[in-house]
Amino acid sequence: MPCPLSCILSAYPPWLLSPVVGFNGFYLDYASMGTVKVLVLGDSMGLCGFGQRLDRNFRRDPRVRSTYTYLAGGTNPLSWLKEKPYSTIKTYCGYMSFESVEGAVKPAEVEVTDGKPAPVPKLEDLLEEIDPDVLVFQSGNNLYDLFRDRKTVNPERNGPLLDAYIVPFLSKALQHSTRLRKIYWVAPPTTGRISREIQDFLVQEIAARSAGVVTLIDSRSLVAYPYKKMQKDLTHFVGSQMNEWADRVYAIIEQDLAAHPVASLKPLPALPPLPGKGAGKPEETALAGTITVEAQLTFKSKPMTTKELLPYKESLVAFVYKVNKVVEGGYDAEKIVVMHPAHIGLKEQDLSKYALGGDYKLQLRLLSKTVWRAEKCRDDSEELDLQPYIQLEDEKKFPNHSR
Repeated sequence: MPCPLSCILSAYPPWLLSPVVGFNGFYLDYASMGTVKVLVLGDSMGLCGFGQRLDRNFRRDPRVRSTYTYLAGGTNPLSWLKEKPYSTIKTYCGYMSFESVEGAVKPAEVEVTDGKPAPVPKLEDLLEEIDPDVLVFQSGNNLYDLFRDRKTVNPERNGPLLDAYIVPFLSKALQHSTRLRKIYWVAPPTTGRISREIQDFLVQEIAARSAGVVTLIDSRSLVAYPYKKMQKDLTHFVGSQMNEWADRVYAIIEQDLAAHPVASLKPLPALPPLPGKGAGKPEETALAGTITVEAQLTFKSKPMTTKELLPYKESLVAFVYKVNKVVEGGYDAEKIVVMHPAHIGLKEQDLSKYALGGDYKLQLRLLSKTVWRAEKCRDDSEELDLQPYIQLEDEKKFPNHSR
């Protein structure tokens, strides 16, 4: 005679069956018959169909006990963390989630359409509430905006900038879960708006910073570019190729877990140490603080159009100034690049008050030290060797949402 459900459930410890409320207010499912718990996080690429398809694939896997998928447009790795300035950040670029629910066959679905605010779930909370065996993190497209001209890589500058996003996310993942045994980082498919050199560098940097801890999946080899149903940004796409991408990512994970069952895996090791030559600590000099300069505006990049910016909502534009006097702080170069907000909440900002040849007193902070650092920007100058700054007054204008 088959064992009744009560007999099966009695095999689980009480803490495992205690109702726990998830991020969206539903009771999480800890009483399913599978063994592996999966947490999936993704950005706007996930919202184009990848996340939903991958979630469906995991739910059909007989080894998977429960799956929790959260997709938030416009996010970067830091968006998922509790640390300021991202602690209360919201996305206006679309949100979806699929949570396994106690006693239900279908997951609880939540969708917030583009343009409406939705808080971004926090990795620390998700790991502690769900305690997954497997974390799948689909992210990277929004890190391309750390490269100002979209073409050039400066390893000494761009490496530490990327480290500042990659390392904190993975460190928190390792700190806040006792059960986690596998982390898969799904790097972006090919994009037509960024040079191949930058795309290669991103993948290499993720691999270097996560060696031995993360299984990196380079999506560029999984789906052919140009895409059949590609959006105007030459990055996002929908349709059968999105399903193809998700299915191939799932196949890689499924084969890896078949060869290395979760139950046989040891706890994840610590992250490899950062190189000692300043990596992970960009610009730890007098330049890392605030400075005040008197300067003359000599060059203005042309802001991107609202059409170019969509589906994101904030952008920066690079102006170049000739430094006449350093009033406070340390700065040695003859010129300085200042990034001015050109869009906030899709509203074009009035930059007419900055006239070529005009003299200005500017209170500045390194852009890399602010929440604006990964926003979309236009820099038509030839001053890519100079670290960009932002005015303190503009830094405060950053809205309380992602992009």
